[in-house]
Order: sequence, then structure tokens, then C-alpha cells
Amino acid sequence: MGCVPDRLPDGLSLNGPFREFSHVSRMKKSKYVDIFIREAEEHLESLRKGILSLEKEGLSEEQLNELLRSAHTLKGSANMVDLVELAGVAHRLEDLLKNLQSGEQEFSSDLVDVLLVATDAIEALMAQAQSSGGISVNVDTVVKALESGTLDAAQDEANAPDYKGTERRTSVRASVERLDQLVNRMGEILLSQKAMTARQAQMTTLLQELDSSMGHLQASDDGSSLQSLRGNMVALINDFERDRLQLGYQAEDVYQRTMELRLLPLATITDEFERSLRNLARNLKKEVNFTVKGQEVELDRNMLDAVKPILLHVLNNAIDHGIEEPETRVRLGKLKAGQISLEARYEGSFVQLTIRDDGQGLNPEKIRETAIKRGVLSAADAAAMSDEAVIYLVFEPGFSTREFITDVSGRGVGLDVVKSNLDQIKGNLSLHSEVGSGTELLLRLPLSMAIFTGLLVECCGETYVFPQHYVAEVLRISPRDILEEMGREVIRLREASIPLSSLSRLLEVDASTRISERLTVLVLSFREQSMALLVDRTLGLQDVVVKDLGCQLKSLDYFSGSTILGDGNPALILSVADLFAANQDRQKLQLLQAYEKEQQNALRGRVLVVDDSITTRTMEKNILEANHYEVVVAVSGFDALEKLETARFDLMVSDVEMPGMTGFELTKKVRQRDDSRDMPVIIVSSLASDDDRRQGIEAGAQAYIVKGNFQQGLLLETVETLIS
Repeated sequence: MGCVPDRLPDGLSLNGPFREFSHVSRMKKSKYVDIFIREAEEHLESLRKGILSLEKEGLSEEQLNELLRSAHTLKGSANMVDLVELAGVAHRLEDLLKNLQSGEQEFSSDLVDVLLVATDAIEALMAQAQSSGGISVNVDTVVKALESGTLDAAQDEANAPDYKGTERRTSVRASVERLDQLVNRMGEILLSQKAMTARQAQMTTLLQELDSSMGHLQASDDGSSLQSLRGNMVALINDFERDRLQLGYQAEDVYQRTMELRLLPLATITDEFERSLRNLARNLKKEVNFTVKGQEVELDRNMLDAVKPILLHVLNNAIDHGIEEPETRVRLGKLKAGQISLEARYEGSFVQLTIRDDGQGLNPEKIRETAIKRGVLSAADAAAMSDEAVIYLVFEPGFSTREFITDVSGRGVGLDVVKSNLDQIKGNLSLHSEVGSGTELLLRLPLSMAIFTGLLVECCGETYVFPQHYVAEVLRISPRDILEEMGREVIRLREASIPLSSLSRLLEVDASTRISERLTVLVLSFREQSMALLVDRTLGLQDVVVKDLGCQLKSLDYFSGSTILGDGNPALILSVADLFAANQDRQKLQLLQAYEKEQQNALRGRVLVVDDSITTRTMEKNILEANHYEVVVAVSGFDALEKLETARFDLMVSDVEMPGMTGFELTKKVRQRDDSRDMPVIIVSSLASDDDRRQGIEAGAQAYIVKGNFQQGLLLETVETLIS
């Protein structure tokens, strides 16, 4: 049912004088009370929205008629189920609305207070009807307030009802446990379908192996039986594929329909905001016009419960810190009432919530001063930060620009709660502000906390899951693409420098840095920041059904949950927020140094040196080995061909004048062999005529170096060019 006020204004306290009625327990047993409560909830919500609408938009005949109809229906229905006090309050509320309609009662904000207190009393009486007298209400004082049209001066608006921890009675909330079980079951069906896909792949592999074996048995008597076995296996795979597809379609459909049962419109929580924001504004002597667009946008029930405190913190902060007092706004040429809006819209499988205000905005200089004063930043670091980055400091724990503490501000509690809660639901935010003009906060949320699309990656032999909406790009880079800027390693992407880190280093699962010519990098995006993260490889996208880690692993850093993969193995879901925070405290990878060291020590290729002169071949061998080439020597052309029979080489260096076979003849034979046809050949000879050079080219050599002009650098440069 509706929320039960913890407190009413002074004199209306639930703990004050009250009348108990013996029929309450009797009515609790009546089957009609529950029917009345469900009907009354709708009328109560209509009354509250209508009363606030009157204050915002002014008196409207149509709106007053709607309010009168709701009050009249409440009165009649309450009488039918013998809820006398509730009927009495509704009756007095109806009379006051009639006086307002006829002009006998003047409309004011104080009168709005009285009307709202009456709705609180009705709600408490509804709760009383279901609690066997466990809740008591001071009806007399409420009735007197409705008759007089005023509240006592001591009745402070701050004592308005507190809605925290209350629940609306709807079919979704009433059956939430069953719905959670059903959603989990459907998730398991989806996982079973993925497991069947893996089994199908295994069967296909077996079929390929069977085909390979049949090639060796075609001539034997077993060929016919084996062929029959193969036919049966093909039929089995076809049937299995049909059943798998049908199961997949059914599971997906049931899962989507089940998820839709959990969806509730944003209005489920925003309808309550207008009342609480009005109360806060009146306490702070401010005027606020709050509007909501996109209330029909639906989110998962759990997501709504999680995002409600986030929105309340942001909206309260906008009124307290952002919106100026009326006199100040008029002096600045603004409307007397501050404008705060909440807009919701779909973006693919996400919802974007935009909160805007036209207040004083965030002052980067003031935030810098506060950060230095509170020890959040050093003066040098604060000066180096851009204004766009500085404003995000308001989300740091304990950060407040207020010099004094009130019940609303200065306690250092607020926007850091927004950040931590947003991390838990895998959401993202961006903040924009202009001094004197206002602030805009964008929240990007998944539609559901129960399932999302994840990118599977492998790191140090383990599989991890990244929520896809944090992954901006997947790149394949060379170590040569890594640069060093301001003491950190980065990659350049569309003229922007992105800090480079490694998943294995952040998770501290392996301190070593793996070097290869092609590296897999994820570009992660989080709160308008980017990070390039090295992983071993990506394994593709998959719908991920989220599982809790359990109480034993709740405090585990870097992980927000777990899932079961299609092959039945578990995988941990990574917390991108934790990874970004950890990366700020890590030293650079030193990947460039490791790569350069490896390059210095790595073998650059295998070279066959052919020369009958021991001096020449020894000198060439030493030069090449000193530059990290593996060298094998041959003393003649015949010896070289034997070496080529037993090993593969990346390049051959050959003399021309050798006993038994010249270098030209050797080169021609190399070109005739399938395994060495494309191997580069360098002729190194004392023969320097143009005719000799022409013969070398015709034989198939790629380079010709004259021994008389021999230079170590020329040989190395030629070898490197031809091998690469």
C-alpha cells in the first residue's frame, strides 16, 4: 500500500492523542478492505499530484473537479467499509475544496500545506485499517486544520512525512520474491541453451574426426557400417540444432516477458519527488519549479530502487547548492523561481537521465580552494587540473564547499553517495556546469541489473567480463605504437593521448609484462575519462546473467558480480570504476623498456652463409650474430643444398667462386626448390664487373655486394631490408 508517514506536523503526531475504534480488527478481516485500499491508493496519488499542480500552475476548474471527485469517492468508499475516521477526513477535505472552488477560501501555499497534511492523514488511516490498530492517528487535529484552512504556526513543514523505506503496494512489489525466482530460472534456461551450443560444436568436431577416419576405411568391410553411423550422427546433429533453436527462441521470449513484469515507469518514484523538493525549498526560503519529462520510461524494479536515492541526492543538492534565493535571482535577471528539470529517454538498451538546473553553477576556483584546504589535492595538482576535471571533485567522499553544517549541507555526505551507488548499478555519469548559468548531470543506466551484454576477455588464463557499455573500442596495436608522455605510457587515438595500463597488473595476478608484435587493447570509457587496457585476447560478446558474489566475497576489490558462461564455467564481472581508481595509483608499465630489451635480445632471423674462405665466412658470421641473427655456415654449394634439405632459412649470403658449384649455380638451384624459392639471396663476391652483376640478377639474387667495397653496415642494412 501507500507509504506510512513517520511524522505529521506538531499536534498531528501519530504518537499524540487519538481515538481507537474496536471495529478496526473486525474491518481488517473484511475482504472488502483490501479492495478499498487498492482503489484509495489511486485516488490518494491523484490528490497529491493535483494539489501540487494547483500550486505550480494556479487554480484550474478542471483540476479542482478532479480533486473533488477523488475526495468524494474516498469519502463514499470509506463509509461503505465502515472506516469512519477516513471518511470524515475525506469529507472535510471535500468541503475545503468546494470552498476553494466557490471562492470562499483564498488559495495560498499555506493552504497547500493543509491539503497535503490531509492526504498524509488519509494515508495513515489506510495503514491503520490494515494493521489491526497498530497505527494511531490524531484525526481531530487534522479535521480542525481542514475546517480552519490553516496550520498552527508551530507546525513546521520540516515535520512533513518521511517516505524513506516505504513501499507502494502493487502487484509487482507484492510478488517480488516470486518474480526474482522466475527471472533467475529463465536466466538458467538461457545458460542451458548456450551450453547446448557448446555441445553442438563438440559433436561437429567428432563428425569431422569420423570423416577423417572413414578415408582410411573405404576399402574395408567396415566401410558400410561406418557410413551408416555417420548418417545417424548427421541426423542427430540436425535434430539437436532444431531443438536448440526452439529452446533458444522460447527461453528468450519467456525471459523478455518476465523482465517486462519487473519494469515500472519512472513516475513510480518521481511522483514523490515533487512533494519532498517543495518541502526542502520552503525550508530554505527558496522557490523551485520542478518538471519531469519522460515519466513513462520504464526501468527494472531493482534499478528504480537503486536510482531513487541517487536522484534525491542530486535534486536536493541542486536546490541547496545550486538554486539562489528569490531576491538574488531577480537581481541577476533570472526568474524568481529556480528551474529544475529531470528528463528520461531511451538510448538503445540504456536509459539516460538528465538533471538540469538554472542556478549558480559550480565554481572551479572555489572547488580548487576547498580541495587544497581539505587535503584532497596539493596546490600544484589543483593548478594543473582543468576546470572540467576539477568539478568532478564534488563526488569525492567528505567533500563539501559549505563552511557551516546544517541538516541539509556541510556534512560531506551527498554526491559521493551518488558515485558509489552508480558504480554498484554499473552506471556512468558526466557533469557539465557554467558559473552563473547552471549545472547539467547526465546519468547513463542499464535498463536492468539482472542481465547485460558483456565482453569476455582472457587474462593470464582466466576469463573475465567487462560490461559492454564501458568498452569504447577494441584495438590491435604494436609495441611501436606506445609512446611516453609526461612520465606515463600512452597510445594515440584520433589525436588524443590515452593512458595505457594492463589488466594483469591492476588485478595483481601477474607482475610480468607479456610482449608480442600484436597487442590487444580495450579502450574503456568512464565518466568522460578514457583508459587503454592490455588483455591477452578477447573472446566475444555474450548476454550475461548477473549472480551475486555471496557474503564471503562482497568486499572483493575490482569485481561487481559473477556469471556462468555458455560452457558452464564461472567468470567474474569486472568493476570498471575500481579499475580506473586503481590505475591512478599504479606506476607505469615500462612496456617500452621491456620491448626494447626484448628486441635487443631477440633473434632477428636465420641466415645461411656460404663461402669456401674460412676468413670471409667467419667474419660474416660474427657480424650477423652480433646483431642477433642466427647463422649457419656452409663451405660449398653442395653443402648449402644439404643444409637447405634439413632446415629453413630467412636469407642466404653466398660467394660466387667456389669449387664444384658457383654461387650463381647455387642461386638458380635455390630458386628451383619449392621450400626456398622465395628466400632472399645476397651475393658477396670479389667479381665486380657489370656482367657479373647481371649474372647474379639473372640467377635470382636480390642484392650484389663487392668484397673490395665491403662494409659491415651495408651488409647489415641489406640483410635487415630483405628479411623484414
